[in-house]
Amino acid sequence: MILLYGAVKFLAYSAWCHAGLRLAGSSADAASSLLLGAARWGIGLLFGIVIFFAVGSIDAAAAARTYFAVYTPVRIVEWVIMLFVIAVRVQPDSMAMANPRLRLWCVGGMLVSFLTDVLSPEGVQGRFCVGRCLC
Repeated sequence: MILLYGAVKFLAYSAWCHAGLRLAGSSADAASSLLLGAARWGIGLLFGIVIFFAVGSIDAAAAARTYFAVYTPVRIVEWVIMLFVIAVRVQPDSMAMANPRLRLWCVGGMLVSFLTDVLSPEGVQGRFCVGRCLC
């Protein structure tokens, strides 16, 4: 189940990075999209490992609150990193990061991250995966 979850995250992140490349004015080929999706997946894995050790055990009654309190700011950082990577890749000498469409793309990326958590082993069981998600 965890492999399916990881694969879904990777494919969703790749597709969303493809959209980001297109919004930034790039041709957005499959190889670039997959490479950026892998980078985003790797960033999420690293943040997820840190969260796993930092959060520790949580009260089941506070799981939803803790999940959103922990993952919302982390995902903002993760998707802003990806925005920077795409902006530098596409237009290194421009203000691409100021593009309002790309800022909305970051918000959409956060939604993609949250929605794919439904397929985590905990999500499938109807629980929140605090400290066990591949951000």
